[in-house]
Amino acid sequence: MRWVVMVTALWLCALPSALAQTEDWLVLPTTTEPAEAPWMEPTVQAANRALRRQGIGVWLPNAALSVFRERGSFEPPAPSDDEIAAWAARAQTAFRDIVLGDRSLALSELEAVQMFAEQNLVVLNRDVDSAALVLDACLYLARAYRDNGDLDAAERQVQECVRLAPAASPNPRVHPPSIIDSFEAAQKPSAARGGTLIVESEPAGCDLRINGTRIGKTPMASDNLYPGSYQVQVECRPDEPARVHRVEVPLGPQSLFVIDHFDRAVRSSTLLYLHYDQAPDPQDLARHAREVARSLPASAVIIASLVGPSVLQLEVELATQTESSIVRLPTSSTGPEQNVMNQAVEALLAGRCTDFTHGTPREIDCRTGEPILAAVPEVVVSKRVTPRPLFITGVTLASVGTASLAGGWSLLLVRRSAGDDWIGDPNDLSLQASWLDLQIPLIAAGSVGGGFLVAAMPMVLPMHEKTPWWAWLNGGLGIAAAVGSIVSATTASPKPNESCEVNGQDPTACVSRKRDTDRAILLGATAAPLLTMPLVYLLRRGGRKPKVEVRPRVVAGKRGGVVGVAGSF
Repeated sequence: MRWVVMVTALWLCALPSALAQTEDWLVLPTTTEPAEAPWMEPTVQAANRALRRQGIGVWLPNAALSVFRERGSFEPPAPSDDEIAAWAARAQTAFRDIVLGDRSLALSELEAVQMFAEQNLVVLNRDVDSAALVLDACLYLARAYRDNGDLDAAERQVQECVRLAPAASPNPRVHPPSIIDSFEAAQKPSAARGGTLIVESEPAGCDLRINGTRIGKTPMASDNLYPGSYQVQVECRPDEPARVHRVEVPLGPQSLFVIDHFDRAVRSSTLLYLHYDQAPDPQDLARHAREVARSLPASAVIIASLVGPSVLQLEVELATQTESSIVRLPTSSTGPEQNVMNQAVEALLAGRCTDFTHGTPREIDCRTGEPILAAVPEVVVSKRVTPRPLFITGVTLASVGTASLAGGWSLLLVRRSAGDDWIGDPNDLSLQASWLDLQIPLIAAGSVGGGFLVAAMPMVLPMHEKTPWWAWLNGGLGIAAAVGSIVSATTASPKPNESCEVNGQDPTACVSRKRDTDRAILLGATAAPLLTMPLVYLLRRGGRKPKVEVRPRVVAGKRGGVVGVAGSF
């Protein structure tokens, strides 16, 4: 019984921390113009101010740009021919200093040369001559460390050379045999080269480059890698260098899934936005917005786009909604007026699809954007669950479910005590009745609590790039509770010969069996929401997140009432 109480206490402590971890919203401009348009940045700034006015945290443009380049991808560098020529000349100067014995000067020069090479690796390794120069500079740096007596640093540097230039070979006329032998030894499989990078793409069959070197086509698993940072490109168009994904490879497997049409749409040079050659398909646009949200992460994305001359459309995208809200407002090259943006964002958060371009706000169809005529009567009014009410509904379900489940465990203790009293006085009918009356409330409390908590999880759990540690912890606790439920049910005491409602019988068999089965029911009800936590994150992966639409229902009358939740997950 103690471990059951411990499991429940740990879970109840973890739930509030999970609910508290919410991410900020992102305003994401979208355009078909060939370059970044002047309206984008002022629009992002105005929308961010309007969101903060409603108490919603936002991603600042520079922060979103920096984090996406680190966690998502970035444009390949474009060093000029003069910069590459200056880098090669500096490398040759450092080589000469090594030969002449000026080690301290050569060491500082070589470190600067390698820094430039690492920053422009995906460009330099595409060319055979520059890739050979990358390797030569790297190995000369290892030679400088060795000449200075730092053998450990020299060995690590040689391994770094294998990582930076995996396809290049050292020139025996340039490097001494000891350096070449160290490089060849570092190329051989070993325990230190235990990293594996698994790259898949949509579509498959695209060229795969690691650190600028072409190694095959997707899907592909590249093993025998030294742990460290690798720059990965998936090029479905051979004549177009792809965006760069920085991947940290550990001792073990690491996976990367690249969506080509998303990589071709996203831009992150000076502002994070989406670019299309023509008006995008709405489903592709929504998927790309959610992919950006997953990378940061952001709990919601407001897509900002021009849908006409001086007409700005804002559309909110969440993984927890099946239908998006849109608003339209007037704008200019310097962005919309702040007071109009404030009204538009307020309508957007309330789930009202509204057009503000005609002076007087007009209701529009959320799917088509067409105005809704006031003369057409509404037969059925369907109120969409907006972001905040959806989250509040989830928190309400979680709170009621937690209280109900905790009540079930409390009733278990009360019924245990009532059973002991009945065993002490088998002929007391009031004690027997008290014990019997507790069965249905106990089962109902446990079932309702577990069911409400399972329904609440997809609405209240925050977005994360990966399954967070506390979700795995709760999943492990759920497995333990599920095993305990199965064990309690299968090892329950034998069923008594007579019904427990028969008066005057020995209650020991009844009480003993019901203790085991009641515990099995409550453990099962506790295990269900715990196991749901990691499942929600696993189902959200890969950009194919399930949509949630939930409609709470309350019906009350003279003869009773019903509280329910209808929808899909």
